[in-house]
Amino acid sequence: MRAGQALQAMIVLAPVVCAACDMNTPLYFPSPEPALEVSGMPDAKGNPSRGENGLSLQFRNPTAEEQKLLDQQAASLGFDVPWIQRDNVHIELIYTVTNNDDPMNPSTDGVPQFAIGIDGANEYTKYDENIVSMALQQGNNDPPTVIPLIPVTPQVIQPGQTITGTVREDDFAEAELDLYAIGEWMAPYAAVLINNSQVNPVGLEMVPPNAVIPALIEIDVNFTANRDMTVKYDVRVRDDHNQLLHLTTDTLFSPTPALFQPPAPAP
Repeated sequence: MRAGQALQAMIVLAPVVCAACDMNTPLYFPSPEPALEVSGMPDAKGNPSRGENGLSLQFRNPTAEEQKLLDQQAASLGFDVPWIQRDNVHIELIYTVTNNDDPMNPSTDGVPQFAIGIDGANEYTKYDENIVSMALQQGNNDPPTVIPLIPVTPQVIQPGQTITGTVREDDFAEAELDLYAIGEWMAPYAAVLINNSQVNPVGLEMVPPNAVIPALIEIDVNFTANRDMTVKYDVRVRDDHNQLLHLTTDTLFSPTPALFQPPAPAP
């Protein structure tokens, strides 16, 4: 599919690729097919060619005993305790980008490059950078400001070249903290998302020190490029407590996270 036109987010329940399916074996969730492709042509407003898709990770529902323990912990703490927790689920994303331009007849219009932004949802809150961008742009004609949960540094890629990269577990851990802070504790979203908590934990003082941080259960990939390019990715998940849904009688955990809505700007 070509863009200048933005693609609608496509969420799928991706199949799990697993050899032994024990707790110590990472599981891989492949990106939707066909591969996400953008044309490289800007839209009518001059915005970069952009597309998006995503996938939902598959976790099982808690057993009655597990739910009882969660309820007891929540009652003790005084706030909800997530079933899918950051300390137990570790996520990594491996992407492959290809510049489809003909290396024998390349475009000469600027440096060919792409950028990736990753959004997603935990069991309480869904973050969509498009919604945030529209809120930030209200009342002005400036180019849109895009703040993903996880930004990937723009990279130059030559015609015919393929680049592979990794978004690491610690990047996802930071994003999970940020989403929890803005979704559940009304932390100032722009400050929290822009700053690395290890360097400047602005806004995170609103999160109780004993809070249990939820892991992402949905991964959304936004892809921008100034040439005809495609991206494929695999989401790698390490699951410490055997919560991923395997081929058993377990039932699928299907929460309904609320879409994060930025507060209205002051008049």
